[in-house]
Amino acid sequence: MAYRPEILAYLSTPGSWAIAEFFAIALFLYCLADIIRNSDDKVKVFRALELLGFIIYAGIFENIGVLGNTYNYSLDRLIMVGTVPLSILMFEAVIFYAALRFAEAMKFPKWTIPFIVGLLAVLQDMTIDPVAVFDTHLVAGVMEGRWNWITNYKGLLFGIPFFNYTGWFFLMFYYTALIKLGRNFHKKKNYKTGPGIAYLILSPILGVLLIVSPITRFFLFLEPFFTKFIHRPVEISMLVFFMIISIVILIKYQKKDISINLKDDKVIWIIPLILHTFDIILAFSLKITIAYIPVLLFAGIHLGYLAYCYLKSHNQMKHNRTAEELNKATH
Repeated sequence: MAYRPEILAYLSTPGSWAIAEFFAIALFLYCLADIIRNSDDKVKVFRALELLGFIIYAGIFENIGVLGNTYNYSLDRLIMVGTVPLSILMFEAVIFYAALRFAEAMKFPKWTIPFIVGLLAVLQDMTIDPVAVFDTHLVAGVMEGRWNWITNYKGLLFGIPFFNYTGWFFLMFYYTALIKLGRNFHKKKNYKTGPGIAYLILSPILGVLLIVSPITRFFLFLEPFFTKFIHRPVEISMLVFFMIISIVILIKYQKKDISINLKDDKVIWIIPLILHTFDIILAFSLKITIAYIPVLLFAGIHLGYLAYCYLKSHNQMKHNRTAEELNKATH
């Protein structure tokens, strides 16, 4: 699909795409505000730069994907970062942030957090991708979606290659792991500026090196034993394998007594709820029939799990208050 380099191409941005652009900016700013509101003063700036670092990390990776002719993005967008819309990177960043905040609020063991973030991000992407790819409009005589797969892949899940979701898992997994390691290093160095800047710079760089490495191609396609993009059963097996591992970890290491600050941690519910709702509304209003099943199924699974955690935390906090009141009354 040919790119159109016209400087004023953004003026023809379709309505649903423009709404998504502004929507992404609003959610990204909301996450930055959450960081400022809830982070300790000594790490507040670093937490905000982690989120910005994710945009750099994902931006480099997405541009590599475009240059490698795996997919492309229409240039008819409001703000571009190279060949990738800034809004796409912002959506990815807020998904990362909400999932990370959830895993930390739920007090999962540190080593499990990259798996939890990867799993929740895949559930989110299961509704985003089928809607975005088939949110098609005729732009300058070419029918395009918000992004376009440009290779004839052998296996598709609701119109999307299976490896896309496994790739999403590792996009989130690597950056989460590197950030958690960086935070631990920063803490050991008494939150000095130098070590903080070091991990902020290294995390996106190392993340990109990992995501394009032979290790990741092995995880996605079992390369070099199989040729990538061709063997559908292999792609399905690898996706299922990592999803099962993550689900087992989530079930095994979730604490029985959940007590979350529902006010301070509301971002962990709001971001997934808004994104899934947005996808459901677009799917049905634009009559994207291929997306009907995934937007309802995976939004239901994701939001159902979050609702379960919310209710369990609410009941636990209610129990704690009752126990505290009884303790005061008896003393």
